Amino acid sequence: MSGLCTKALGISLCATMIWASPHAFSAQDTELLKPFTATYEIDWDGSISLSGKTIRSLQQNEDKNWLFESKASAMFASIYESSLFDWSAKDLQPIKYTFKRSVLGKKRHAEVEFDWSKLSVTNQVENKPWQMDIKAGVQDKISYQLLLQQEIALGKTEFNYSVADGGHLKEYLFKVDGNEQIKAPIGTFEAIRVKRVRKEGSDRQTYIWFAPELNYQIIKLYQIEKKGKEYTLLLKSLEQ
Repeated sequence: MSGLCTKALGISLCATMIWASPHAFSAQDTELLKPFTATYEIDWDGSISLSGKTIRSLQQNEDKNWLFESKASAMFASIYESSLFDWSAKDLQPIKYTFKRSVLGKKRHAEVEFDWSKLSVTNQVENKPWQMDIKAGVQDKISYQLLLQQEIALGKTEFNYSVADGGHLKEYLFKVDGNEQIKAPIGTFEAIRVKRVRKEGSDRQTYIWFAPELNYQIIKLYQIEKKGKEYTLLLKSLEQ
């Protein structure tokens, strides 16, 4: 999951039933979207053990668009992701996705711009741009996380998001997997456990816990990668 789980850091913020796209909301539902700043502790248990932090924030700009940012750092690596989007009464529409990564001095920068009038998206990355057609409801690599959070708050239990990822439209599938009490640095809270549904035979597992008492913010993320590498994020502080 981009934004909460990225290999370079060990993690990046990789949430009635519905399988609909686009994801329509009423005016009352859109009020669920509120500014916040959440800080997480990162633990990566792989060939070497690392720790770090991730800060996720959401703010509304003067033009009424929203900016969702994720900043992750550990040792000599850092990752920044952002999604500028419009949240209307009917849908969440990404405008621009930005990705910046620095690992031991090696840098990568990519920008994905959405043109909804032409139903197309353009990716500017390392002088190798690509363009593809999209459909209504397509999300960028972190905006879908906000939709997941909002739809869980509405009581939905299965989720399907079309995401513009690497020149392709990929389907990200999730389902509610139960309820569990989670202990994190911020405290102990009841949480809704959500599982990412992957292709049969995949050795990757991803679980995300959302805390209703914290406006359905992510309180924990746990992922098992190939060769048994484990990544964990735990919520340390929250301002909203």
